[in-house]
Amino acid sequence: MPPSSPGFVGSRLREAREARQMTAVVLSELIGITPSGISLYERGRNSPSPDVLQRILTALNFKHEFFFRPEEGGADNIGQTIFERSRSSATKATRKRAQHRRVWLRETLQYLDRFIKLPEPNLPSNMYQTNWLSISDANIEAIARDTRRFWNLGDGPISNVTLLVENQGIVVTAIEMNANNLDAFSTWDRADNRPYIVLGSDAQSAFRTRFNVCHELGHLILHRDVSPSDFSDRRFFKIIESQADKFAAAFLAPAMTFSPDILSPSLEVFRILKPKWRTSIKMMIHRAQELDIIDRDEARRLYINYNRRGWNREEPLDRDYQVEEPRLVRKAFEAVIENSLIERTQVAAALPFNQEDIEQLANLPFGYLSDDSAYTWAIRQLNEGFSNPQLDD
Repeated sequence: MPPSSPGFVGSRLREAREARQMTAVVLSELIGITPSGISLYERGRNSPSPDVLQRILTALNFKHEFFFRPEEGGADNIGQTIFERSRSSATKATRKRAQHRRVWLRETLQYLDRFIKLPEPNLPSNMYQTNWLSISDANIEAIARDTRRFWNLGDGPISNVTLLVENQGIVVTAIEMNANNLDAFSTWDRADNRPYIVLGSDAQSAFRTRFNVCHELGHLILHRDVSPSDFSDRRFFKIIESQADKFAAAFLAPAMTFSPDILSPSLEVFRILKPKWRTSIKMMIHRAQELDIIDRDEARRLYINYNRRGWNREEPLDRDYQVEEPRLVRKAFEAVIENSLIERTQVAAALPFNQEDIEQLANLPFGYLSDDSAYTWAIRQLNEGFSNPQLDD
């Protein structure tokens, strides 16, 4: 009998391969076995020899421990709804990759929870007494307004929506999606009873990212009762997405304060208002129509001129504002490490994920978890009051 790797969990191989967006055919070529051999490993029918296992570790850039962890139920089978902006087959591999990485973040937080407590989820509930399918536009306006009241916000522009939702116990992370029609997704994880928002870290404008955060917040507040089967149903998908869009617009630009700013609707007025409300010009046109400030024909003329100016590709000011970055998990890591509760290298040793994966998920600088990193050296010098004589007056 050929040598094998006792305890190898085949489903972890599929998870690792999907997380790297690698097909079984490509992996088989890299490690020198047949695609059917990969399939046998993933179904638990065979386990790789130590030599083949080493090639798998190298090809996928994973730690040995990852493949010997008990199966706990992954992103696809824990019975929770994952709200994604695209259900197309073209994004299936991207969606699986992002979902796996989101589960890794949850497992990383479970480790971090031994040392520091993140804010408990503080989202409003029972704000309406009807089925999600029966929520009216007026209901959504009221829920967006009441959510602001629940968090003691006024009706003005929100300076940083990512920081706002993180302060309310929502974990936000950014992952490279590599898909133009998959900006973000969200879910309320049953394993730790915590809401998550996953944003695409691909080059997006700050204004689009802010809208995405509020769109996903809409799902988390409006759609707790939506089942995976309902969300997968084409009849309901557009309704659910439209409701989240309406919530995002109402939350970012409350009618009471946004409407008075639109005295004379024009592209130039919306361009001037963009830094104040920190929303895209396109969203403001849509919001103005929702609030009956302009009618359909006026909106159509604005959209035509908007496209003529090339703003459908890039709006004015898009490059002038930085995308809001998630801070909650990063600051939690910094707190426990810089207060010597754990050593940097202990993190990667304690978790079954590669150091680079942990750093990306937690929005930590590259090399932060290495003792010999340049980042660690720079922080140490700053803490010790280091100054560069060449820069002194």
